[in-house]
Amino acid sequence: MTQSSILEHINNAKNAHIRWMKRADHLISGLPVDKDLIPPQSTDCNFGKWLYFEGAKLRAIQDLIKIINSLEHHHNELHMGYTHIYEIYFVLPKERSILHKILTLNSKTVSKSEIEKAKEYFEYLQHTSVEIISLLNILEKRIRNIPIADIDKIV
Repeated sequence: MTQSSILEHINNAKNAHIRWMKRADHLISGLPVDKDLIPPQSTDCNFGKWLYFEGAKLRAIQDLIKIINSLEHHHNELHMGYTHIYEIYFVLPKERSILHKILTLNSKTVSKSEIEKAKEYFEYLQHTSVEIISLLNILEKRIRNIPIADIDKIV
């Protein structure tokens, strides 16, 4: 791995996170969103894929372990918060009458109070997202200042 490839991976991960957040925002705003583009599991989104593969490799450098661990913590918090939004928009109640099943065709109707609750959860996501972006910016700065010998430790 080279310094520039690491920085490129971090930048791609940051952009993936920003896109994920925009999709979650679009969902709450009432725009149609494919639920597969904003997965609730932290290992299924593109940022998570980076974090648990390329990002995990950065733990080989002692000075980066704390940042990667913090990123992982905030990323998991983000997805735990999003799970509530996901349930509001995509999870159908388990106990529904036959008539309800026929009339709704297995689609979810979201009430105004549920939308308000989702907006509250999204505010939490936004705060968590700010932490993630901040940590990624710190990580980029650290990578730029790491000696080549340390970068060679990354497999």
